[in-house]
Amino acid sequence: MTWLEALLPFRAQDNFEAAALLAQSKNLLRLGAAWPRVQRTLPDPPGPGEEVDLERLWEKTRIDFVGWGEMTGLHLVAVLAGFKVLKGSQIIFPDGTVSHLAAALLKKEAAGKFMAEMDLKPGDLRK
Repeated sequence: MTWLEALLPFRAQDNFEAAALLAQSKNLLRLGAAWPRVQRTLPDPPGPGEEVDLERLWEKTRIDFVGWGEMTGLHLVAVLAGFKVLKGSQIIFPDGTVSHLAAALLKKEAAGKFMAEMDLKPGDLRK
């Protein structure tokens, strides 16, 4: 079993409160968007049928917080504070994935920013 498979039940949860929290913070959005590219080291994935203890997995995961800060342009203190929120709200997961609602929100935010930057309206893309 891979970590991607093992963490699927966590990522699939409908955690609307966490998504709302993410939507209200520019720092959390930046950190969440960069999370898949952050360098990390995980332990070996669980064997077939083994349950995942998410808290214990986080304890065994090594994360490059400095690199994450450089990637997002945020101070290390903001990265660490944001990490606590993202981790505690189950928005991000040790394997570099984000919850399915967070992924949808991040895509929508990115598309909206791109369209605003390019001065496009939704109908402009259908032509």
